[in-house]
Amino acid sequence: MNLLRTELLIDGQFVPAQSGQTFTTYSACNLQPLAEVAKAGLQDLDRAVVAARRAFEDGRWSGMQPTQRGRFLREIAQRIRDQSRAIAELETRNSGKTIGNALNEVDAAANVFDYYAGAMDKFYGDTIPMGDAVLDFTLREPIGVIAAITPWNFPFMAAAWKVAPALAAGCTMILKPASYSPLTALALGQIVIDAGVPAGVLNILPGPGATLGERIATHPGIDKITFTGETKTGATLLKLGADDIKRITLELGGKSPNIIFADADLEKAAVQAVKAGFGNAGQSCSARTRVFVERSVYDQFLARFVAATKEVKLGDPLQASTEIGPLISQSQWDSVHGYVQLGLAEGCTLAIGGARPKGLDGAAFYAPTILANARNDMRVAQEEIFGPVVVVIAFETESDVVAMANDNIYGLNGSVWTRDIARGLRVARALKSGMISINSHGSASRYGYLAPFGGYKRSGLGRELGLHALALYTEIKNVFVDLEN
Repeated sequence: MNLLRTELLIDGQFVPAQSGQTFTTYSACNLQPLAEVAKAGLQDLDRAVVAARRAFEDGRWSGMQPTQRGRFLREIAQRIRDQSRAIAELETRNSGKTIGNALNEVDAAANVFDYYAGAMDKFYGDTIPMGDAVLDFTLREPIGVIAAITPWNFPFMAAAWKVAPALAAGCTMILKPASYSPLTALALGQIVIDAGVPAGVLNILPGPGATLGERIATHPGIDKITFTGETKTGATLLKLGADDIKRITLELGGKSPNIIFADADLEKAAVQAVKAGFGNAGQSCSARTRVFVERSVYDQFLARFVAATKEVKLGDPLQASTEIGPLISQSQWDSVHGYVQLGLAEGCTLAIGGARPKGLDGAAFYAPTILANARNDMRVAQEEIFGPVVVVIAFETESDVVAMANDNIYGLNGSVWTRDIARGLRVARALKSGMISINSHGSASRYGYLAPFGGYKRSGLGRELGLHALALYTEIKNVFVDLEN
């Protein structure tokens, strides 16, 4: 396959990097070179900020009627649907996610643009009663220039989650996709151009995260950062952006609990635990990787969980029947395997997996792995592994499992399985997590746009999706009018 060659999107045009440099991005499907990508540098970032700032300040986008911006977003959504197969195949080749998952995520991205196309003219300020002599009201105004930094595990969908609400609110953007998987973000850029969005509204800069990220965080021309990625990087951006009080939204790591009570539908819970823990090869911040099982059914559930895991089909992610593809890179494989070895050294029992699957040597495949007899204080139960590795921990009582589930630096997602709805709601309220599912592993991403997505503690700041996201791309202005003068 011939190498793809891509450029930066700045001010409505695809252009080479100022330095002329490129970098190679690889296919996770076979670890072979896939594309030569223009490598953005600091000069390119400055050019993109100038373009975005000009497009914002001249009012051609921020001053546009919300319904008109909505027409552009609907056009983007339709063009995504028209090209969904090509985008999904490119996503799969670059990131290694299954074609089924990629198609679902591309469809979800189109739904996000459709949702915000119809949301912005319904998102407005309030009047505040202060008596007959005063009129007081609030305005919602776009923040300005947004820098979005997206991850390699959900490249296209994560870009849509950020671009759609920011553009709907009237902001302009610089999008920096992850170097591992920048290709579908650039495809989105072409769609935005083809939809007729004014030049400079969306600029896309693939390039080194450390160099560009530091400058993004301190650049005086950028008003807000929205970042999805690793927690330490998020903390660094927060510190760097503090001097000029830059607005920041962070969607970071997770080590989410999956709580199985003895009265749960164990068969359904076991099947869903496979999807919740191993979906996207475990490369998901929402993965339920700590499975807590009531001790009286521990062995029964574990047997069902192992049996369900054995049925999962690994293989070529471009084949429709494949359920789990490879990890993004060999270095990620090494990291995941290191954690499995650590777990065994800590005293876990290997129930299944723990190695490269036989016959799958062409990419960084890792077998879905269950570490049984784990304790919540083990590193494999506390740290985000970001691979298809789940620990299973026994618990005695409701209060015990809530305490263990909350004993973690993260608080992104979680599931509770029980036929006792009162208990399910009690536990959901008690868990320190931004999202909880009862008798499901679903979350906001299942429906693509309606509900807020984000976490407590070191899982992040702010929320994506729904009207909550729009609030984070706007400032509130209060207007006080004295009617007696």
